[in-house]
Amino acid sequence: LVRSEHGAAIEVELWAMPAEELGSFVEAIPSPLCIGKVELADGRLLSGFLCEPEAVKDARDITALGSWRAYLDSER
Repeated sequence: LVRSEHGAAIEVELWAMPAEELGSFVEAIPSPLCIGKVELADGRLLSGFLCEPEAVKDARDITALGSWRAYLDSER
């Protein structure tokens, strides 16, 4: 996800992770991915994957597909 004032709601997956494993997990995430706050439809702010905007300036916008899984299905 990339934050944008022109963003739209998309489907996300919620996963649970023990707090004691979060540090090593985050440390292994390669740039340009990062962890940041994602606002859910119910107003909750949870930690989730974000991408640095500079990394997607020439990338395809898949927002209209509604989810990462829908994007993967569209590529099959």
